[in-house]
Amino acid sequence: MRTIANNFPYTSIDYFSQKFKPTDLSIQKETIAKSEKTHYRDEIEFLIILAGTATIKINHTSFQISQGDFIQLMPYHVNQLIISEKQPIKLYRIRFSIGLLLLISTDKTRYLKAIKNLDRSLPITSLDEEASKKIEFLCESVYQEKQLTNGNMEALHISLVAYLSYFSQKSQQSTTHEKGFQRNSTWKLLEYIQIHHQEKLTLQLVSKALDINESLINERLRELTGVSFYQLLNQVRIRNAAALFQFDDLSINQISKICGYETEAYFYKTFKELIGSTPLDYREKLINKSYTGKSYDAWESAIYILENCRKELTLEETASAMSVSEKKLNQLLYSTFHVTFKELLNQFRVQIGRTFLVALNLPVQEVAVLVGFADSTTFIRNFKSIYDVTPKQLVKNEKEKIKAE
Repeated sequence: MRTIANNFPYTSIDYFSQKFKPTDLSIQKETIAKSEKTHYRDEIEFLIILAGTATIKINHTSFQISQGDFIQLMPYHVNQLIISEKQPIKLYRIRFSIGLLLLISTDKTRYLKAIKNLDRSLPITSLDEEASKKIEFLCESVYQEKQLTNGNMEALHISLVAYLSYFSQKSQQSTTHEKGFQRNSTWKLLEYIQIHHQEKLTLQLVSKALDINESLINERLRELTGVSFYQLLNQVRIRNAAALFQFDDLSINQISKICGYETEAYFYKTFKELIGSTPLDYREKLINKSYTGKSYDAWESAIYILENCRKELTLEETASAMSVSEKKLNQLLYSTFHVTFKELLNQFRVQIGRTFLVALNLPVQEVAVLVGFADSTTFIRNFKSIYDVTPKQLVKNEKEKIKAE
């Protein structure tokens, strides 16, 4: 997609895309002292404001943001952080492929729900003190973990994205930024193209749906993004297609149709123009990078385990919910995550337990029960096998870090 990026009047090519693979995620802790250029990316970006105040402009609309605000920037949010000269802002910046978002909504018939739900309203959430503390700790945990290891981080990435998406949807109703907020016509255009890209979209259809003159659609899109309606539509479709290539059980022809292309030939032509390689070459590179085994069934099973891990969850119950045999379920999980059902279940429980221990300051025994372990001994054993320290030692270490800061 860098070919199109070169034509953006307001967008730096350095900002546009980092060519993330489907399960990639980066997290940075930043202090920003200068205003950014106006830009939008292929990736999704979460900003968690730790300190300071600033203005963020999204699709020509300005908002004041400050400590405790959580901003979700989708690929169709053309945005700019505006920083005052004497007021830097501190934040976590989490950037990930749209493919990772698809993994937390893996049902083939509902794969766009994750995208739709994230932008039904304003993408800025004001977190209360408790939620802010939990999220900051979780981000710091993932940040530190990524500094220490180069190993397989996919389960951790999907846990973080699912957790942040949950908090966003939970807190969305009460955000103070919603008061008086009205999406402008360009905002609605960008959102509509993203959400309905699977359909047979035309200028005429969009004009009628949004009650905007056809000539104004291209004019407003070019003003904000530098590209026309059909260029932007292809960009959105190819972005989503690239995210779907991680799933081995979807053919290239199926993906082209899912993303709105009537003929596979036109899909191939457009994909090569925007990505720089054919769909087949792109998928083969993913395979060579060890991105194999990403079946819908495996990820759907992992999400089910994550959502239910605090209950008395069994292999038999999960296999039944996924309509597969127990042996097949373990094979799917191992081929994708290199762990068995029991190992993945305990990993999720321990990760959640670590957050509860530090963020909520709860006793180890209470946390063990809260996250689904039968007793504290089992929790401590699994905790130590993952983090190399006991829960009490970890809490002590975290408190010492806070004092030192």
